[in-house]
Amino acid sequence: MPRRLKGRDALEVLRRYMPRLRWCPFCGLPVLGREQCPRCGGRTLEVKLAPPGDLRPAWPEERERLWRAALESLGREAARRLLGGPWALVLLNPVQSVDAGYEVIVDGHTVAGFFYDPLEDRWLVRPDRIGVEILAAEETGPVLYADTVLRPGAVLRGGLRGEKPQSGSYVALAGRGPSYGIGRVLGDGAVRVVKAWKRWRRVEWRHRPRARSLDEVVEANRGWLEEREEEARSWLEKVIRETGAKPLASVSGGKDSTVSAAIAALAGVEDLYSVDTGMEHPETLETVERLASTLGVRLHVASPGPRMFWRGAELYGPPARDYRWCTKLLKMTSLARLLEELAPGGRVLTVTGQRGAESTQRALSPRLAGSGTAGRGRSLVAAPIQEWSSLEVFLYIRLRGLPLNPLYRLGFDRIGCWMCPASHLCELRETARRHPELWEEWERLLRRYARRHELPRSWVKLGLWRWRWSLPAEARRLANRAGLDPDVTLGRLNTYGAMTAREYSREGELLVASPSLPSEPDWDKMPGLAKATGLAYSVEDDNITLRDGRVWARVTRSGRVEIPAATPPKERRRLAKLAASILLMASACIGEQCMLCASSCPEDAVKGPAVIDADKCTGCRACINACPATNKAEQVVQLIEGLAKEN
Repeated sequence: MPRRLKGRDALEVLRRYMPRLRWCPFCGLPVLGREQCPRCGGRTLEVKLAPPGDLRPAWPEERERLWRAALESLGREAARRLLGGPWALVLLNPVQSVDAGYEVIVDGHTVAGFFYDPLEDRWLVRPDRIGVEILAAEETGPVLYADTVLRPGAVLRGGLRGEKPQSGSYVALAGRGPSYGIGRVLGDGAVRVVKAWKRWRRVEWRHRPRARSLDEVVEANRGWLEEREEEARSWLEKVIRETGAKPLASVSGGKDSTVSAAIAALAGVEDLYSVDTGMEHPETLETVERLASTLGVRLHVASPGPRMFWRGAELYGPPARDYRWCTKLLKMTSLARLLEELAPGGRVLTVTGQRGAESTQRALSPRLAGSGTAGRGRSLVAAPIQEWSSLEVFLYIRLRGLPLNPLYRLGFDRIGCWMCPASHLCELRETARRHPELWEEWERLLRRYARRHELPRSWVKLGLWRWRWSLPAEARRLANRAGLDPDVTLGRLNTYGAMTAREYSREGELLVASPSLPSEPDWDKMPGLAKATGLAYSVEDDNITLRDGRVWARVTRSGRVEIPAATPPKERRRLAKLAASILLMASACIGEQCMLCASSCPEDAVKGPAVIDADKCTGCRACINACPATNKAEQVVQLIEGLAKEN
């Protein structure tokens, strides 16, 4: 699995997938990859984007929402100057934010930021980049002029000219240099510089928002899109020919898998498959069926059953971005069975809509790779649109008349399960408005869980359940704004039902953690599970000890994990996770409805639910990594680490 990157390293990887986007100033249209406009022959200009630059069209519903927010945030005159009106062509470039956030691209210029505020349940617009410079030059809208050079983080308390908006509002800033920036008005009337930049000279920007249809954009880029289609088709045909594996196209109802399935159909693939987790948007299920009909191919649907998610949620708690047991239980289990039906004992080539611009993990993934999930050792994954941008995907769907999930037109960035923790809060709230009959059951479960863990109602309302083990900086700021202490909230969430202790024995000081378990461990399963760790182990009446050289960890029949306090940190975390994993497999197994441990085992060493044949097992840990229950092992790691820090 590709390593996870953060910060500057992540940005550098994602830059490789930034679209070669340019703009024709004469036609008022975005142009992909061409320095000369295919429509008028004029010279195109580069569009500068914040990485990864995976921008997309703004749909009419979104443009109306943007226009209303701009009128409220900027005033009519400034909104009209930057956006034109709700009829103008707009591209949205997703950026990091506490929830949904975008750069707004109009006439090839970044003119504003468009953000959803979860606490106030409303959309905000603030001027940005070229928009700031236009408003400052024309003295339009919320602009303040400073007599100093603007620097990020500076707090301006005096020397400002212009009408200051109310506290909490964003304002365009112009300073000496010339320098420009975005400021936020503080409660005492001072202005904090949120972002700032310099120019060598003042620029007179030619900015003309124009009404352009998506069909006009498609026609201007038809040649580019057809070249992309041909390259992807020929590459996939070659892969199918050379691997000899049975090709299947995976579809989810999202835009990317729609395009990859269309490419697969052009390459001769006749079978699509989809996983109905029981938690899909109704719109998604309809889109999948329409796609199969449009392409004229067979559709195979795998499903774990309509109530499997709810069983898992009661057993493991709500899924989260860093606690994705749901993917294993709902998708991988049923998918493993379906692939065995479609290609019994044979190799499978799954065509997916994976794109590098989606995440650093996908950016580092090769275009053709072995499957790390179902069908381990005999399945391949092909990503024909790995280097495509989101804009190219949407334009191709329009070009070829493919069905588009209607949720995109409502502003959804990604389509998953209707309560997916990876969703923005604004998307979840839209789902609650559209399908209250679905949302009410989910919210009842969240409220029960919150009461049991003594969590405030805002944990549910603000979607903080979407993180389990740690909160990113943006979520922490949101919690603080709501009057919550993020560390107290996480502590209540992750220590509920658990016990920790520092104990002394003849072996020295021990760190002991007893996680919350749904049932007593099935001790008969433990020796086989210990073998699956790949470590040396010894079995006594009431405990099993895992050893790796000089370091060790012990699991007891009563549900304790014990590790010597002197164990080095890296080994301590690794052993705690392995020990907790086999404890959870023996106490929180879903049973025969899952059997992901069996389908992931390359040696056919799994005889039943979490029952390992020690004679066949090679200790590869495939079953441990695949099991949904082991996602909760992080709780024990955190409990043990908390004890270690007390020293």
